[in-house]
Amino acid sequence: MRDVSKVICGICLCTKKEITNTDILTRLWAHEITRVFGDRLINDEDRTWVMNAVKDAVRAPFGANFDALFKHLDNDKNGKVETLDEYRGLAFGDIYTTFGM
Repeated sequence: MRDVSKVICGICLCTKKEITNTDILTRLWAHEITRVFGDRLINDEDRTWVMNAVKDAVRAPFGANFDALFKHLDNDKNGKVETLDEYRGLAFGDIYTTFGM
């Protein structure tokens, strides 16, 4: 349960000003799932499994086309996000920069 709450807390860090549509929310959810669960894995076989599980989850309850939703990650322009290198391009962040200190 603790890890599920980390996913929810990560999503809650964004405001509705930053999440303007369901596509962004779905990408953020996929990012949080990958950071909380996928970053613990030690081999590419397991990481690929997580990527495919996220693909299935995006298709089923969200009713979205994973490849269309993540087309900005398609490095080889074949219409599919199918490699870990492509999927690793998914990133959200909160970066603070302080000047004059």
